[in-house]
Amino acid sequence: MKHIPLLPKEEADPELREAWDAMRFDLAIFHVWAHAPQAFLKYILFNRTVWQEEADGMPLLLKEMAVVHASVLANSSYEWGNHAVSMLRRGGSQAELEAIITGDLDSDVFDETEKLVLQFTNEVVLDGRPAEPTLTAMSKKFTHRQLTQLVFGICAYMTNSRLASLGGCEIGDDEAYGLKTVPTELRDRLLEIADRS
Repeated sequence: MKHIPLLPKEEADPELREAWDAMRFDLAIFHVWAHAPQAFLKYILFNRTVWQEEADGMPLLLKEMAVVHASVLANSSYEWGNHAVSMLRRGGSQAELEAIITGDLDSDVFDETEKLVLQFTNEVVLDGRPAEPTLTAMSKKFTHRQLTQLVFGICAYMTNSRLASLGGCEIGDDEAYGLKTVPTELRDRLLEIADRS
C-alpha cells in the first residue's frame, strides 16, 4: 500500500461534513484529514492562525519561505507546490523559489535575513531545534513572539507535508476538487527543477 485513500466528503463524519461544506474551498489534503474528523475540525482552526497578518508578527513572506523549505525537506511537492504560489504572491521571486527547491540556500538571490531564516528552518526541521548561534542571530532580528510564530508555521507544514504524503497528495492535486492553485506552467517548471536536484 503506497498511501491511504482520500476520503470522499460524502463519506465523512456528519459533523465534519457540515463544517466542511461551509468552507469556501476544498483541498486534496482535507480528504486525508477527514479520516480523523475531530483533529480536522480543530486543526483547520489552528492552521488558519499561521497565516494571520499581524502588525508585530513574523513577516509572512519569510514565513512562506520557511514553509516552502520545510516542505521541500519533507519531500512534499503538494505543500511546496501550493506555497510556492503563495510565496510568489507575497513578494518572493522565482529565483528564490528555485533556489529553495534545489537546496541552494547560500545563493546570492537571498539577502542575509532570508538566509538566516532558511538556516533556522533547516535546523528546526533536521535537528529539532536551532543551533545556539543561529538562535542568537535570529533573536537580534526578531522578537520571541515572531520566532514562536515561525516555529509554529514550520511545524504546521511539517505536519501538513506528512499528512499529504500519507494520502499520496502531489502538486496540482487540488484541481480534482475544483481549486486551481498552481498554474500549469509553474507546476511543470517546479517539478523539472525538483527532479534535477
